[in-house]
This record gives sequence, C-alpha cells and structure tokens, in this order.
Amino acid sequence: MIKKTFCVLIAAAFIVTLMNGQVQLRVPRTSQGAKVSQIIGLSEVSISYHRPGVKGREIWGKLLKYDEVWRAGANEPTLFTFSDEVTIEGKKLGAGTYRLVVIPSKTGEWSLIFNSEVKNWGTVYEAKYDTLKIMVKPVEGPLEEWMSFTFTDLTPASARVVLAWEKIRLSFKIEFNVLAKIQASVGTWQMLNGAARFALDNKVYLEEGLGWAERSIMIEKNERNLQTKAELLAQLDKVNDAIAIAEEAVRVAKAKDPKANTSTLEKMIVDWKSKK
Repeated sequence: MIKKTFCVLIAAAFIVTLMNGQVQLRVPRTSQGAKVSQIIGLSEVSISYHRPGVKGREIWGKLLKYDEVWRAGANEPTLFTFSDEVTIEGKKLGAGTYRLVVIPSKTGEWSLIFNSEVKNWGTVYEAKYDTLKIMVKPVEGPLEEWMSFTFTDLTPASARVVLAWEKIRLSFKIEFNVLAKIQASVGTWQMLNGAARFALDNKVYLEEGLGWAERSIMIEKNERNLQTKAELLAQLDKVNDAIAIAEEAVRVAKAKDPKANTSTLEKMIVDWKSKK
C-alpha cells in the first residue's frame, strides 16, 4: 500500500512539473542544423547553419522574394568563423565570426553580405553591421533538396565555398595568407625544414622555401635539410647547384653513418645529371 501511494505521488509530481513548464519536450527541427569546416593551409573556416528543404515549393521569387534579404539558411543565423584574416573574392575580412545574408536578384548577380551582428535571430538583420559585401553570379545545377555548404577547389592557400539549394549554386573563393603564417611560426631547423618541404611538396613559395631551407642548414646542417635545398634548387631550374648540394648531402649522411641509405639522393643526382 505504501509503495502504491509513493508511485501515485511521484506520478502526480511529474504531472505538476509538466504543467508548470519545468520539463521541455524536445523534438527534431524541420530544418535541421549542420556544421562544416575546412583547414586551408594553417587556417580554418567553419560554417554553422540550418538546412531548409525545397519540399515541392517554388523557392526563388516566390518563397524567397527577389531583392529582399534571405538569411542563407533557416532558424538561427548562418555563421561563418574564420581563424585568421581571410580574403573573399579579393576583399579582406578580419578573423572572427560573421552572419551571412544573401539578397537574390531576378537578373544579374546576387549580393552576399558578411555581417558582424551574430546574436539576433536569423531574420533580424541590421545593415549597419555589414562588414563585407561581394557580388556572385548564380549558376544552375542538379536539384539540391536540402540546402548545403561545401568546400571545393582546395589548394594549400584557398578554396571555394559553394552554397547549393534547389537548382541554384552560389560560389565564392576564400584565401588565407599561408606565407605569413609560416614565416611567423618557423624557428628550429626542423620547423624551417618542414616549411621548406611544404613549399616544395605543394610547388608554392619556392623562393621563400629555399630561404627556409638555407636558414635550417645554418642552424644545423644535415642530410635532410640539404636534400630539401637540393630539391628546391632543381624545382627552380638550378640543376648544377642542386647536384652539388645533393652530393654534399650524401657525404654528410655517410660521415654520420657509413651504412646510411642514400639511394634516394643518389637516384636524384643521376636523374638531374641526365637532364643537363
């Protein structure tokens, strides 16, 4: 009897709690949330947004009016976060978090605006906080039922961001100053050699990479940074210099360990000599 009475009291307390609004029932949103991010060089960009569906509706000009602000998503504002200063379609934008809004146009290019006010609800837009505006020409693509953001055309310093919904695609290029980030971080011979290898492997900043290799060698000469310098010289069409440095790398390796495996270096030397 006591146990039964206790259960009744618990149930009653639960009902009262529900009536008082102290327990909130959570249900899935129609436009579900999504997050995507991309490392570009030594920087990162992340996008937080909600994905509206087409659901058989006429989107452009009907659901979303031309020449009116659209939140580029649903529910809360669509937010872009950049870890470092970024260049968007040739225009600089400081590191930080911004809401993205779009103004569709029936003819011509659409406006994409990065706005520094990020706390208000998605539909609450104040132009006084606009920080950067670019113009993008929409292109057609396959039907995209649920709006999405993706990263394409990735390079060591840049990527394209693509907003896709219904049959419309909006694409814009973002770039980070990878060179400045590297120059700010290099220090030990290993770090300098790593920076030089990055330049070599990606075929970017080759002259700067050669400088990093030389600075690495000044701190501690070894077969690894000598090989890096040799390969950079070869990339810069300085084959004779590349051969000389590679031969020095072999000597340094053998002096340290007579049984050192220098076959990769020796093959490079043979290949470079055959191309002279």
